[in-house]
Amino acid sequence: QAVGRPAPTQVGASSGWLGPAWAAMGASMPAAAAAAVLAATWVGEAAGGASSSSAAPRLIGLGWPRTGTGSLCDAAEALKLGPCYHLRTLLHAGDEAWAPWEAAAASQGNRSRRAELAVLALRGHGSAADVPVAAFWEELLDAEALGMLHPNVLFVLPRRPADEWYTSAEATVLAGWRQHANGDATPRSSHANRMGRLVWERLLKHNRSRLRLPEERHEVITAYERHIREVLERAPPERLLRWGPEDGWAPLCDALGIPVPDEPFPWRNGRLSSFREEFGLQEGHLGLALRCAALVLNLALPAVCFWACCCRAGTGDDAAEDRENKSD
Repeated sequence: QAVGRPAPTQVGASSGWLGPAWAAMGASMPAAAAAAVLAATWVGEAAGGASSSSAAPRLIGLGWPRTGTGSLCDAAEALKLGPCYHLRTLLHAGDEAWAPWEAAAASQGNRSRRAELAVLALRGHGSAADVPVAAFWEELLDAEALGMLHPNVLFVLPRRPADEWYTSAEATVLAGWRQHANGDATPRSSHANRMGRLVWERLLKHNRSRLRLPEERHEVITAYERHIREVLERAPPERLLRWGPEDGWAPLCDALGIPVPDEPFPWRNGRLSSFREEFGLQEGHLGLALRCAALVLNLALPAVCFWACCCRAGTGDDAAEDRENKSD
């Protein structure tokens, strides 16, 4: 059984219980080498005798994006379970936060090592949801079976029907993945590359270089339904809750043994903001200002050209009239 001690909320090379291990894993380090560094650190922590379950999440959402993962994270934090590990955790932490996921994906043929690394990625968080968590659901269920997680961990699986999910996802998270898969993303960031390789290729269970939508709608829906079915088959029934944001506090609190809070349930329902978070496309004030300036220029340029042409034509007519008057 892998053990370790908790990390602070912020994941990164500059701070965190891994310390030199994170610093050793630069962006250029191969995933297999990163796995060795992480494993060595894990073994070193095991010698200290700390319990892994004391730092592991109490609640883990295994649903795909656009199934209420943001609402689940907000609810978990409102219930004082601790910080929730979400895709936004990676966006804020930087490229080095992908290292445990990279290492887990590279540890082929070693299920216990992959489980250790998946739990390591969540260290210091009281809950987790969204991706890349959902893409490593098998490793997290293995971790539960091996006793690496909280002894009363609750897995949450969404109830959102596949057709309804696809309608929401096609214009948001799947649009971003389609850009990545088809090479249309601008700029093509390291985050987008990892999202494709470590998340969508694992969830869809294919590594083809292109994704055609809506032509491949059936394939995507089939993968979504397969994920639900396989989690239901493998997860311990006493540790699994089927839930959606529309269910509110009661089922979550009942399963966790926590009183229902007085505050309203934090149900998110934004499309554009979720899409931009999903693919790391947030812009600073300068980037937004430049985009607005470009939009204004594109709208104004035709009018300016039309005005210039009219002025030029008018000047030409005046010159012609002057020549006629002089000839007279």
